[in-house]
Amino acid sequence: MTFTKQQIEELNEPIDPKNVETRDGNRSGSLQLAYVESWHVINEANRIFGFDGWSSETVKLDCVQQEPACVTYIAKVKVTVGNTVREGVGAGHGKGERVNLGDKHESAIKEAESDARKRALMSFGNQFGLSLYDKEENW
Repeated sequence: MTFTKQQIEELNEPIDPKNVETRDGNRSGSLQLAYVESWHVINEANRIFGFDGWSSETVKLDCVQQEPACVTYIAKVKVTVGNTVREGVGAGHGKGERVNLGDKHESAIKEAESDARKRALMSFGNQFGLSLYDKEENW
């Protein structure tokens, strides 16, 4: 598959700042991390590639930590657009004193898969958050 001229233009457009969220990157709140929400990344993939123009598959999912306070999973996700394949790896954590173990696992799995999918799609361009890794940008 070759990307259309319109797809290439859309992938190279700067990301709209209204689609960028921030969260605390450390306990003191002095470091803010910029990110794009998972639902938005999926929406953009559907818009740019078409609903039937791309797919996502979890190829690996491992529970790497299981303690009463926290459950952690690592996921590897493969994204395919035509004959172009990209992979991403992400981590997810299920936490909470009053959260039952099953819900911790579910939360950690979804977060790990989401993170990995976003990282795989990010390699396609700015609309998926690639520019958020530019250290010269001040998000």
